[in-house]
Amino acid sequence: MIVVSAAGLALTLCLVWMYLRLVRRFFKVKAALPVLKVRDGLGRLAGTRARLAVFGALFFLACFASGMAVRLWAPDMLMVLNYEEAARGQYPNATRFSEAGILSEPVLERVIRRGDLELTTQELAGLLSISTPLDAEKLDAEQESSLKISTEYWVHCSERAALYRVRPRLVLELLADVYWEELVGGYAENDSVLDLSFDGLEEMEYLDAKDFLEMQAYKLKNYLPTYSSQSSSFRSADGGETFASLSKKIDNFVDIELERYEALVLENGLSRERATYQARMQFANRLLDTERMKDMAAHDVRIEAIDMYNAYMTRFVLIPTYDEDREFYMSKTKVGVDYFAEEAKEHLESATKLLEEMEHDSYAAAQVGAGAASSQAREQADRRIQELKEELTALSAQCRELCGAYVREKRDGYIQVCYGAPPVLGEALDALVRAALFTAALGGLYLLEPFYREHLRSRPPKAGGWRRRKQRDRGEAAA
Repeated sequence: MIVVSAAGLALTLCLVWMYLRLVRRFFKVKAALPVLKVRDGLGRLAGTRARLAVFGALFFLACFASGMAVRLWAPDMLMVLNYEEAARGQYPNATRFSEAGILSEPVLERVIRRGDLELTTQELAGLLSISTPLDAEKLDAEQESSLKISTEYWVHCSERAALYRVRPRLVLELLADVYWEELVGGYAENDSVLDLSFDGLEEMEYLDAKDFLEMQAYKLKNYLPTYSSQSSSFRSADGGETFASLSKKIDNFVDIELERYEALVLENGLSRERATYQARMQFANRLLDTERMKDMAAHDVRIEAIDMYNAYMTRFVLIPTYDEDREFYMSKTKVGVDYFAEEAKEHLESATKLLEEMEHDSYAAAQVGAGAASSQAREQADRRIQELKEELTALSAQCRELCGAYVREKRDGYIQVCYGAPPVLGEALDALVRAALFTAALGGLYLLEPFYREHLRSRPPKAGGWRRRKQRDRGEAAA
């Protein structure tokens, strides 16, 4: 392929050399070009039309063949970003997209390592170029409506890659694979949260195991709303699950299954270390009680501040206002009392929740201290923990399957890659122009040939030159 690439360059240099030679000969004989002689020369040139046509056709075929061979050997690769956020200039995780990442140094280093290429990163970067279809358009940066975001990128590898014993198409294939891995690994949806870990679950306290399983379940539940908001009607091909139905299953797991397990533990007063667990509950209640007293103190302060307001200061004002439907109504303004009342309500609700937690902890500690649980109850609780673990693992697998199916269908691999077809018409026109220039130059040389020979014969011979010796030899022979 190096020879084919060099052939195109050689043909171009040949065409330049012919025109330089034509120009040189023209300036040599331009003074001896009367109109009648030029007409005679054109008449003689008519006899060489067939020869010019043959040479022109051969030059056309050589240019076209070399151009097409280079295009086929070093095609352009089109990378299309096939996800919704690409139209907004973003990666799949909604961070800002940069086309420089396609030919970034880490990506090129991985391409070299994967293909075992014998060239440096700088040399590979010099072989690759990137462009977009929007580069040819003239956009007015001052007008926001004319600004566009490209989701298609053309990547070209120079045919000079042959100097490094590398095929350009192989480089493009490696680049597409590596950049896809870079995009998916660094900027795509991160579903590692769906991989649940149950390390140490068997050694936990029975009630702590319930809290741990609840935390793992909410990890799944909190991951689903993102996809549900994008496509609430998406359904898996096998089980017919939707994001909403899976979320409901997780709610049932937390509200029903885990509550039943907790009731079993509290009913039997199960604990692995009774004294340690009771001490933990007492310490936890002491901390919760401190937070409750803070909330109640904040609540009392705001109630006291409300009582200090003057009656005239607490009167509200009605302001004429229009709503979204352009309907007239009287809007009530808020004063400081309203804000104090809202804050007092929030602190009271927080204190109430803390009190409920304290009562729950006290009840659990009392049940644990009531008496020793039977071995049968412990075995039942252990079996239940294993069942809950398996059920939650199954929910995790369903979430991963549904999310994976959604990504495969909606994202379609994130990137689509195809290779551009060689421009046959463009190469043919280019070769035709070169052939026409070649034929014109060759015809000009044929036309000037007799005048150039006459010019050489009419030049005075130089002293000691071969012309003078030749004339002297002819004179001696005639004598």
